[in-house]
Amino acid sequence: MRIYIMRHGEAEMLAPSDKERHLTPLGKEQAAEQGQWLKNTLNSTALDKVIVSPYVRALETFEAINAEFNHTLSDLTESWDNVTPYGNPELVRNYLDVLAEENNGDNLTILIVSHLPLVGELVKEFCGKNTVSFHPATIAVIDWDWMNDKGVLVEAKLPSAISVY
Repeated sequence: MRIYIMRHGEAEMLAPSDKERHLTPLGKEQAAEQGQWLKNTLNSTALDKVIVSPYVRALETFEAINAEFNHTLSDLTESWDNVTPYGNPELVRNYLDVLAEENNGDNLTILIVSHLPLVGELVKEFCGKNTVSFHPATIAVIDWDWMNDKGVLVEAKLPSAISVY
């Protein structure tokens, strides 16, 4: 199984609540750029599932990615409360185990759009450690042997424009 774990693009700092923070113009640009990279990287390999946090900035990141895929990802997408900032990485892994068992897991390609600190915890859950600096819109690519519960970090892709805050 190949898993793409993405942190949302750069988000505004102030909003009525953390859930309601929108992407900044730079964040929208980052998300679109990473969506284009994903589309080019996947070539003919389609995504089988997209799991997105219900927080506004993650949904906006997904919408920018989906636009790069000509809106073909909508039917593959589910919004899940367990991929919010303090979600449980073990539950995410267990869910992917179930997907793998039901759908020939060796050939599945999954995108998860989430937040810090969960994105780092997910890399650790699948690979045993996290060596990725998750700037906004960073994507970690993991090959996960779900049968043997072993993951390998293949790549970490940062957008060309980052802002550290």
